[in-house]
Amino acid sequence: MINIISSIIRWIVFLPVMIIGLSIMIIFSFINLKLVFRYSKLFCWILATILGAKVKVEGEFPSNEKLVVMSNHCSFFDPFIYPFFMKGMFTGIVADYNLKYPFWKQFLLRLNAIPINRKDRNQALRGIEKAEKVLNKGINIAILPEGTRTITGKLGKLKKGGFHLAMNTQASIIPIGINGAFKLKPKTTWKLTSCEILVKIGKPIPFSIYESLGVDGILKIVEKELKTLSGEINSDI
Repeated sequence: MINIISSIIRWIVFLPVMIIGLSIMIIFSFINLKLVFRYSKLFCWILATILGAKVKVEGEFPSNEKLVVMSNHCSFFDPFIYPFFMKGMFTGIVADYNLKYPFWKQFLLRLNAIPINRKDRNQALRGIEKAEKVLNKGINIAILPEGTRTITGKLGKLKKGGFHLAMNTQASIIPIGINGAFKLKPKTTWKLTSCEILVKIGKPIPFSIYESLGVDGILKIVEKELKTLSGEINSDI
């Protein structure tokens, strides 16, 4: 009962704060897009605090490098974790259903986010092509290669689209492991649980390393890295 009451209170506070924060960020984006990235960490820290999450980051995110960022997908809160560790300007490939929410839609579009319909192959391919153009402008792309949130807490099957994007742009791939966000709010419940979220930044995998492996080869490497960094498997395995 305590958890239910606590969750209700947190949602009541979280939703209006998120809407107000997104509105401010949208205004910032029309003034200077860099302002959004400058203040996004503070905004996301406030949201995390409201939900009862403490985000800790291990490792250093590289600067001045064209990157495709790949992480495991545990919770609705995952996109709000990126500002805690990413540097410079970045955007992401998102499922098109995210555009159903007015404030969230405007925020994503101002950040050059690329919506795709996973069930429409042609539209998904066009989305990847757009992502390539964005990446070549020096804006890093964040991808959740599972395509949907896990319902077990374990890494799901990875989709190949993000790996084709990396191959086509010769960008480095950097794996990011998120451990704890699933406890905060699993996909199967609305209730929240206070927790620590540990983010582990992996080492970038340059194109020169994975070029000869092909999409299937680099997918397997990233899959193992994500499982290791997120704590699903032991690093010695």
